[in-house]
Amino acid sequence: MIHLADVQLFIRVSELGNISAAGRALGLSAAAASAAIKRLEQRVDSQLFERSTRSLRLTQAGENFLAYCSQSQQLLEEGLAALREGREQLSGDIHLGAPSDLGRGRLDALLETFRLRHPQVRLVMHLSDSLTDLYRHPVDLVLRYGLSADSSLIGRKLADNCRVLVAAPDYLARHGTPATFEELAGCNCICFYRNGELFDRWSLFHQGQQKEIAVRGDRAADDGALVRQWAVQGHGIAYKSRLDVEDDLAAGRLVELFPDARGEASPLYVAYPSRRYQPARITVLLGYLEEAFRGGRPAAP
Repeated sequence: MIHLADVQLFIRVSELGNISAAGRALGLSAAAASAAIKRLEQRVDSQLFERSTRSLRLTQAGENFLAYCSQSQQLLEEGLAALREGREQLSGDIHLGAPSDLGRGRLDALLETFRLRHPQVRLVMHLSDSLTDLYRHPVDLVLRYGLSADSSLIGRKLADNCRVLVAAPDYLARHGTPATFEELAGCNCICFYRNGELFDRWSLFHQGQQKEIAVRGDRAADDGALVRQWAVQGHGIAYKSRLDVEDDLAAGRLVELFPDARGEASPLYVAYPSRRYQPARITVLLGYLEEAFRGGRPAAP
């Protein structure tokens, strides 16, 4: 059997390059530390260090073994952290990325119950309609409409969703309601930049046919919340995620055009980096989001 204390000493010796110094750091005498390293070498049947009167360095076998020892120590520390979090109140920061319109509206209200349940957790919101690189930016979870082909991320679908054509009653009263999808080409359409490209070709699936039309208008933005605001203010027709405008439709601030047609699918996912261990606060928030969005509409906060 390999003793954990011997493994910890081995890691420390590899860091310090000196058995006596590593022993002192762990409260061992030079003789005890030297004996422990010899005991470990006997147990693994390999020489782990090349020794001379002036230097100490890892052998090839030692370097290989060190990689496994470091991983084992990291897993042990993660396991201990998980046990502590299971006994203690959730705490710490969660960096959550989301599309701007969803984040400012529905998601912010939905998360209020989570904040009340876990007051020691600080939710840090990162709102952007551009794709967030979870490896370059300090984001733990990100909500996305649609899931990219990035295989290094794990994605869970939170809700089915699609785009809908909407306009304010005031706009329709002034300019008329388009009778056909093709008439959108002559309407003032509020366009959106999606990942840096102008999204100005809108599609609908109706009566077994996919129709696509090129649109234009007097304004465009790379912020979905601003596009929604312009639509509510009566400046034009927008092609928005249904999740973003459901409350506006219910309140009559917006009207859905061509309700018997189906817009572009845009399911909502939560994505996160592939990791063996997630802090309890992240796991709990994941479960909360899945429950809140179950059935395609978030539960009331």
